[in-house]
Amino acid sequence: AVLTILPSGGETTENLLQQITLHDAAVEKGLLVIIPSINWGTDSRLAEIAFLDTIFKQVVEKYEAPKDKFIFCGLSNGGMISFRYAINAVKDSSTFIVPRAIIGLDPPLDFARLYRYCEREIARNFSPAGVGEAKWLLNKYNAVYGGSPDEFPQEYIDASTFSYGTEAGGNTKYLTNISIRMHSDLDLDYLLNQRKRDLYDWNGTDIVAFVNQLKINGNKNAEVIITQNKGVRLNGKKHPHSWSIMDTEDTMQWILELLE
Repeated sequence: AVLTILPSGGETTENLLQQITLHDAAVEKGLLVIIPSINWGTDSRLAEIAFLDTIFKQVVEKYEAPKDKFIFCGLSNGGMISFRYAINAVKDSSTFIVPRAIIGLDPPLDFARLYRYCEREIARNFSPAGVGEAKWLLNKYNAVYGGSPDEFPQEYIDASTFSYGTEAGGNTKYLTNISIRMHSDLDLDYLLNQRKRDLYDWNGTDIVAFVNQLKINGNKNAEVIITQNKGVRLNGKKHPHSWSIMDTEDTMQWILELLE
């Protein structure tokens, strides 16, 4: 099988390799591992998909990798790219492979909810980093989608992996036959004390709803793992949006059972 691990936004592959051991465990079990250098990417994701397809074609031709045994694993932006690839693969049959499974670590899923979170973050005006990111996202979404989710709801549904309250969860309906394992870390000290946020601002709220929708849609292998206070960044600081929320041994066992 082939395991593709995608970095989060702005993260180099060198930094990624210092935070995980999943690639080593996968190689020990005979899997081929790909870690593409995709940091931020584009809004449409078409360039990233084309880049990945170029790699996948080479891997299949050179190593005779099975096209039906590709597994994606991504943190944040890496998870978003993984899901967009899978949605396009099923919706349009426009990709080289259809992923067998996706492991998502705390990726934003519902852009309409993210837009409203940004509005709350700016109004709270507590964390300079959070406010700066929220203003950047709002400006980007207004430019890309024409305005707010209230003004252009369909644009946000089309762009999102999951859209709460829509029929079948929007694009979630294309992921029914792909095994999915989601991770999110609940760190109340980080939310309440360091950022003055609550559970409406936590990615895990959407992630749980997303997995529930997958199950409602008929996905037989969709699950979510919620850890608590496990997130630690490369610099040693506590942060729930981190690779450390994934347990290597448990994840590897899930992959192996999937491939049986």
